[in-house]
Amino acid sequence: MKKNNLFLIIPLSLFFASCATLINTTTQDIEIQSVPTAAKITIDSKKFGITPQKVNLERGSNHVIRLEMDGYEPHETQVTKKISYYTWLNAFNLWIPGLTIDYFTGAMYELTPEKTEAIMLVEKKIEKPGKKP
Repeated sequence: MKKNNLFLIIPLSLFFASCATLINTTTQDIEIQSVPTAAKITIDSKKFGITPQKVNLERGSNHVIRLEMDGYEPHETQVTKKISYYTWLNAFNLWIPGLTIDYFTGAMYELTPEKTEAIMLVEKKIEKPGKKP
């Protein structure tokens, strides 16, 4: 009877050893939209194309999303990490192994918000005094 329990406990403990890494993964899709569409997307100073688009970001870091379009003011927002509820499943393996793996892979986090929508504002043009078109 004890051998049967051992064969059950070992696979379960291995499964829960890095629970968030297995279930939650280390990346997350973030949806980015703008009005009007076709705004240039820059995330953490890297170009990602134009809106609308879903981008796949690492969960272990905060990210700065910047949208730019000619004739419109730039729009900037931050996607932040928070602890995922999957992390609490590590309680089944006495926390330490699973939390360590999930921490280093970034899987213990969830990015919020999952969707970014920006209404691009028309850029104000300041006319210099004395000049007329």
